[in-house]
Amino acid sequence: MDSINAIPAIDRLVYCSTTVRLWFLKNGFQLNADKSEVVFVGTPALLWSAAIITTVDVAGSTLPVASKLKSIGVTIDSNLRFDCHARNIAKACNFHTPALHHVHSLLTDDVAETASSLPGWTTAMCC
Repeated sequence: MDSINAIPAIDRLVYCSTTVRLWFLKNGFQLNADKSEVVFVGTPALLWSAAIITTVDVAGSTLPVASKLKSIGVTIDSNLRFDCHARNIAKACNFHTPALHHVHSLLTDDVAETASSLPGWTTAMCC
């Protein structure tokens, strides 16, 4: 989108999303726009110029513009950097790793040997 005038790009998005929604309805599907998310992706200068846009109409629903979104388990931020995704993965691992300590005694030797090669298993055994 043009950093000086974003209106044509936003209008095009509204038109395309409405067209997709109508196609879905015509073919017996439903687009759930309320579960959709909007994030602008671009250079810092372009993102700064688009900062005044806080909502976007998608398929008849007004959605807030977010700084990041999660799609298929991957956190995507507006700069396409994976810092936030890596932090989320590390946080999830740190949360679930101690659970391995509790099940260790329930595992057969073969399963325990295989599991010991998994990242975080040694940490769980030391907890």
